[in-house]
Amino acid sequence: MDKRKNAKNENIILYPGLVKRLIEKGMDALKEKDGKSAYQFFLSAEEHEPDNSQILFGKMLSLVELGRLEEAVEHTDSLLRGDIGDYYENLQVHISLLVQLGKYQEVVNILDAVLSEGNFPAHYAESFYQLLHFSRQMVGDTEWNQPFDSLDDPIPSELMTMLESSSLALQSKAIQQLKEITNSEATKALVDFLHKPNQDYVLQSMALHALYEKDCEEVIHIEKQGRKMKVVPKQLGTIYQHDFQDKILDYLSDELEHVDPLLYDIAKQVMTTYMWALYPFIPEPLDEKFWADVFHYCAVIRMGLEDGIERLQESNHDQLELFLEKVEEVKELEALTYQIDTTDFTS
Repeated sequence: MDKRKNAKNENIILYPGLVKRLIEKGMDALKEKDGKSAYQFFLSAEEHEPDNSQILFGKMLSLVELGRLEEAVEHTDSLLRGDIGDYYENLQVHISLLVQLGKYQEVVNILDAVLSEGNFPAHYAESFYQLLHFSRQMVGDTEWNQPFDSLDDPIPSELMTMLESSSLALQSKAIQQLKEITNSEATKALVDFLHKPNQDYVLQSMALHALYEKDCEEVIHIEKQGRKMKVVPKQLGTIYQHDFQDKILDYLSDELEHVDPLLYDIAKQVMTTYMWALYPFIPEPLDEKFWADVFHYCAVIRMGLEDGIERLQESNHDQLELFLEKVEEVKELEALTYQIDTTDFTS
């Protein structure tokens, strides 16, 4: 009987591409949510290539599909310890499984160690920080969860790592959290952020707004689009940009709001995004009607309204080159800067 079984296995190995085909069948079964079949396909493939990372990863996913999470987490642990496959992909699955199993302290211990090294890929950063924050809350980590009412309360190291990361999404989250912390350490972190070169324009605006709400009186040096300015955040509430933006909005409202509400909303969105990115600078030239037409034109392009394009070009024919240059500037700045909901910052 054993001889026949061995002979059978030897015959199977002779088929070219067998393992590849078994992996494909396993992945197809997973797509169909058929964990039982997928598991069998990966088990068969594992008999021939026991160290194949794709097979081991597929086997683990099959266990997840079957709800056998304890076994699945053992597999991810083995993958991590054996340095098999993509380490950070395996880690992300491993951490997610631990969270599902309620092993929050283990998540905190692992991610504290990993994130302290600071060498992980940026596209995993936001997920890891969110899972760490959630797990800290679940285990009642007082260092992370306690209110920051005292001037002496230290800021969590994770928050500073987020602010200094290469992920704009993480920087944005850090700035929003630092805005809510009332001590001087949070203010200093925001000021230091603004003094570093080549920061995203929108994130600079967010940090400035946070300092404005903190009544910060320190002089901040801001540079955007080659323009430089010294500002005191506490005084930003009186800055002329707000009046300039309101006048642009009045022109857009008179022109569009009752005629084409959708076009008006798009033009308003384009204006808000551009003005927020440029904040606290005022667009040049200092002509509200000119800029209303620019934002109107950008909205018309987005909606593909040929008649509107021709009409706006005609109404700005005397400075058409400058007009089209500013249109491109608005489009480029929108593409290059971090996109957020500006409602909370521009009201």
